[in-house]
Amino acid sequence: MTAASRPESVTAEPTMPTATPQRRGGPSPVLLIVLAMAQFMVVLDFTIVNVALPSIQSGLHVATTTLQWLISGYAVAFGGFLLLGGRLADLFGRVRLFRIGLIVFVLASIAGGLAVEPVLLISSRVVQGLGAAIVAPAGLSLLVTSWPGERERSHALGIYGAVVSTGFASGAVLGGLLVELDWRLVFFVNVPIGVLLLIASYRLMPADQPVRSGQLDLPGAVTVTAGVALLVLAVTRAGDTLNIGQPAVLAVVALVLLGGFVIRERTAASPLLNLALLSDRGILGANVCLIAVGAFNAGQVLLVTLYLQDGRHLSPVLTGLCFVPQAAGAFALSGPASNVVPNLGPRRSLSIAMIVALVALVGGAYAVRSESIVVLLASLLLMGAAARISMVASTLAGTHGPVARESEGTASALLTATRQCGSALGVAVLSATLVIAPGSSGHRTEIAMIVAAGFALAGLLATRIVPAAPRSSRHARRTSG
Repeated sequence: MTAASRPESVTAEPTMPTATPQRRGGPSPVLLIVLAMAQFMVVLDFTIVNVALPSIQSGLHVATTTLQWLISGYAVAFGGFLLLGGRLADLFGRVRLFRIGLIVFVLASIAGGLAVEPVLLISSRVVQGLGAAIVAPAGLSLLVTSWPGERERSHALGIYGAVVSTGFASGAVLGGLLVELDWRLVFFVNVPIGVLLLIASYRLMPADQPVRSGQLDLPGAVTVTAGVALLVLAVTRAGDTLNIGQPAVLAVVALVLLGGFVIRERTAASPLLNLALLSDRGILGANVCLIAVGAFNAGQVLLVTLYLQDGRHLSPVLTGLCFVPQAAGAFALSGPASNVVPNLGPRRSLSIAMIVALVALVGGAYAVRSESIVVLLASLLLMGAAARISMVASTLAGTHGPVARESEGTASALLTATRQCGSALGVAVLSATLVIAPGSSGHRTEIAMIVAAGFALAGLLATRIVPAAPRSSRHARRTSG
């Protein structure tokens, strides 16, 4: 049995026509809002807790060395379980896993809001990450399969991505506002959103059809989950401490486990990951680019947050409000991005996004040097636009083609996993840069911004992996539009 043919025995393709109401005018626009808001909630939790960390530290008397695990615990669980979550969605139904993930996420949010000591709070963040790893690939897979046409999918992804990018940027805004009342609200805010989304899923999403029997590759699931989690943990620890010993050991163990996973998937009857996905240049290039996008985007949010609060002594509320331009930049391109990407093709669109991000990060470094808030806000606006274009283009490239269609959930999970791992990498590297770099706080932030620009440059080079769209295909899209 070949690698390309294996997924056919466990594919969830028979469920696709009934996963969402696609007939009589296509999927409901409300369904798109539900899927986008679910991802909004998941992404929001990356940044909303950052602003609350000082209040949590004083409220629960958390040690500084323990505090970073409120961020790392979520990242490790999210990145480690994404691929497994995507495969479970392929095997047992996207709608079913979407609802399970929402329930897990909401319960963990309640536990976090009620926590009275650090261990329970950190544990709730880990479980939140697990719930996010189930919701994210199932939701993105539902979107991809519900809007099968390239132009319709691009338009849906434009709206979806704008909401998601807004969530990433607005986490600091909402976090700053909620912390003024009570830090526990940064956890409780997920509860009404999650409950409403769960109710909406029963009204808008029919139950999954019974899928054909297939085995879950448990050895593969264990090795890849442990490998990715340890790799994210190693990168996180490298940014937390300048002692290279422990991170190096963790990284070696992670690479051994991931190598064992690849060997396992070549021989497994029902592999967790169809390795043929990575033989597709579009899928491979999209995922490599997303590593860079995650690195410079998450790293930039961290740098600006620390600079505004520590360097410019702004309050949490004012710090959060400074991210409004970034959210606006992402949201403003929700419509244009869905037209630009199909016309130019994913490769050219990704190149444009990386160049815009490169300009934004260099502009951010200049803003710190000149102490200009106006220039900094302009750079954040450009960063939001770059994130918007890159997400639409990478998702189109990473879920396109016959190989991706056989494993929609896994392909979607792979995109989210690579961005999450990139986010951990960026935060770790830029945190270490802030510690190593000499000079004042502003000078260290300026250097770290330039390092972040290096990630954007690496992403620009990685766009060459993505195949160029044929001229005839681009011409056909223009004339049809």
